[in-house]
Amino acid sequence: MSTPSFDPVSLKPSDEVAGWRVLSRWRQDAFSITWAVERAGVRRLLRIALLPRGSAEAQHLEEYLEREAGALRLVRHPCIIRLHAEGRWPDPVHGFRYLLLDYAENTTLKDAKRRGMNPKQTVAMFSKLAQVIGAMRRVRLNHGSIQTDNILVRPNGQPLLIDFSRSDWPGNPYPPLIQTATGFGRLEDLFQDSTPDPSIPSKRYSS
Repeated sequence: MSTPSFDPVSLKPSDEVAGWRVLSRWRQDAFSITWAVERAGVRRLLRIALLPRGSAEAQHLEEYLEREAGALRLVRHPCIIRLHAEGRWPDPVHGFRYLLLDYAENTTLKDAKRRGMNPKQTVAMFSKLAQVIGAMRRVRLNHGSIQTDNILVRPNGQPLLIDFSRSDWPGNPYPPLIQTATGFGRLEDLFQDSTPDPSIPSKRYSS
């Protein structure tokens, strides 16, 4: 398979990429596409740049993935998606940049809010997210885009923060073009459509 003939958007179930079998399309944005993949019974997410290495436009797209990889090397937390491997495909030098990440169902906090969250669930989610923000603060990492679409809800109710492609930190070699002082205003604003609960403190958090 040569690099020009490989199209990350046109993959089909059972195609193989970097030793992983494609299962289904998971999510796509302006610079990458993410596929659910499997090998030996283990599932992962494979996030691939839309262009191969070699042009100014490709470099711009790759910087989003480079920021994500850098951020995930910097911080580890059970509620932050984990980077397992990275590389290029199909050519190790000129191929498409990819990141191999934890697998998770694509159920977002927005979906959970739409279905309805009771006060106990809201407080538990708020508490876990506050811990995640604390872990990022300790390494001076700003996520840059904390919103309900970038917080997944696992089957056990635990949150999973994803998409660090707009993140920033001291020494970041690929700082985002648009600097964000915070990823959101107040943490509780993420739950404003959920059942209010007086036990949620009114406190500002930066991401």
